[in-house]
Amino acid sequence: MNDTAGPARSLCIIGCGPRGTSIVERILANVPTLYGDRPLDLHLVDPYPPGAGRTWRTDQPGLLWMNSAAEQVTLYPDESVDCAGPPRPGPTTAGWLDAPLHDGGYAARRDQGRYLRHFFETVTRARPASVRLHLHRARATDLRRTPDGRQLVVLDGGHPPVPADRVVLAQGHLDHRPGPVPPGLTRIGPGPADPDALAALPPGAPVLVRGLGLVFIDCLALLTEGRGGRFLRTAPGGPLRYLPSGREPRLFAGSRRGVPLPPKPARDTPAAPAAGPPALRFATVEACRDRLSRPGATFGRDVWPLVLAELGWCHYRALFAERPTAAGTTWADFDAQYALLHTDPERLAKLARAAVPDPADRLDLDRLADPLAGLRFDGADDLQRRLQGHLAGELRRRTGPARGIATALVDALQRTGAVIEELWRDGHLTADQVAEALDRFALGTHLSSGPPPLRAAQLLALAEAGVVTFVGPGMRVETVAGGSSAVYRATSPALPGVVHEAAVLLDARLAAPDGGQPADPLRRALYSRGELVSEPGSGGGASGLPRLSGTGLHPVGADGTEHRDRIVAGPAQFPRPGTNAVYFRQNDAIARRLLLDPAEA
Repeated sequence: MNDTAGPARSLCIIGCGPRGTSIVERILANVPTLYGDRPLDLHLVDPYPPGAGRTWRTDQPGLLWMNSAAEQVTLYPDESVDCAGPPRPGPTTAGWLDAPLHDGGYAARRDQGRYLRHFFETVTRARPASVRLHLHRARATDLRRTPDGRQLVVLDGGHPPVPADRVVLAQGHLDHRPGPVPPGLTRIGPGPADPDALAALPPGAPVLVRGLGLVFIDCLALLTEGRGGRFLRTAPGGPLRYLPSGREPRLFAGSRRGVPLPPKPARDTPAAPAAGPPALRFATVEACRDRLSRPGATFGRDVWPLVLAELGWCHYRALFAERPTAAGTTWADFDAQYALLHTDPERLAKLARAAVPDPADRLDLDRLADPLAGLRFDGADDLQRRLQGHLAGELRRRTGPARGIATALVDALQRTGAVIEELWRDGHLTADQVAEALDRFALGTHLSSGPPPLRAAQLLALAEAGVVTFVGPGMRVETVAGGSSAVYRATSPALPGVVHEAAVLLDARLAAPDGGQPADPLRRALYSRGELVSEPGSGGGASGLPRLSGTGLHPVGADGTEHRDRIVAGPAQFPRPGTNAVYFRQNDAIARRLLLDPAEA
């Protein structure tokens, strides 16, 4: 074990975006009780401004929005948080901002960055007098051990190294090193939308786009509105129409599913019974822990049925409330039978078929997660019509009068996702179970993490205007040599014989975890020495997630060494106020572990 010999004199947080900043707040909140008035050096290393970090920097274009409503985002741990350290109540993003919100309540990312910087300045300004704060606007390139048992954080740019007794790696989403690009071709990404790189794309140029998620939505905003295009309503409350500026490139976009993320449900719906109960009914943390305690438990066999039962119950509760004529029985009768059968997915499906005559009204997660699966299209025009119809249908379902049904499912996905995260963060899932959970719950990300509704309506308008052409599901991109130059070529098995070619490939997606080949030099150095290794993935390969010690989050090296003076705090979604968020509970536990002696932690 690599323990420090006594109380920590110097702590270093590498990465001072939201995660690192929240850990800083929890350290400062716990110092008076755990560390008293002993002197403590707190070093923060990040080339970007503290609080905002790279993703939320305040100099980015205002066209880039959050996909979480500003009233549902906070960095202040309130009284609902069940942790050992003291709470620090404070405003949500919406409660603090003096900037206008978009589409019923979404903040621009640069305004979220202002909130985060304000939070950082507020909590560090009020720090105990015994804590000396050191800001290093540099990038950590290595982490070395010294003969006296301490560590040195090596910085770029000629900055002197930082001595530390304990170190937290909180660098957020990491890029990976891109592969070589043939001469004459351009590749942008993967990674967050890059305004400078996108600005260099010539008007009218064909661009292949790989990825239809949130990065894609950001790129669309920059390449259309950002170039002078305008969206107009054809009538009050009617669909959008796009008026191009003539400076847009031509985008040919696809992905594995071939469909964009469905939008968040419209937020102007009053609270209704269909929104779901305040607490989960079947997939509670306690029920999942009980199942995982069984000999030979697997996530798929023992926990996933509880998640499916929860999602189904929330969907049908909303359906019976919003559209009672869709059911052939009463909610009381259906609910009673559902509770008896909730551990048996096949019998639940039979119950739904008997009670809900129209298959379109039943919950079909496979269809929702992959609506184009197995389909073939009669040419590119057929695909465009079908996908535009799909987008219009998603907008109706999530913004129309019966949107409470979609709202209930999204709410259930978010709450069951929080349970899975808590099981993971608390060490109740083995590495194999984590890999399976992440694989199965990918549908939750697809169905609940979409853009604001207005962005989805804009995408539909862009598709109708011909600015965006969909490539199809199972999109494949290859580099093809042709004469004196090469091209990128995109195809879809759902459209045999249809080919799209361009000299530019926009990888509009975040980089997948890459154990060993991240662009970050610090992670690369640790992987190269075996001080970080990747957990196995569900398919037998590496997951890209570092192997950690469980709840301690200490990295475990290739030789089995547990580096207990290091903690890896991975990226996480912003916590919601009043929800006892695991984000705050984990950050509080990390802070207390850093301040306590190893024997006490």
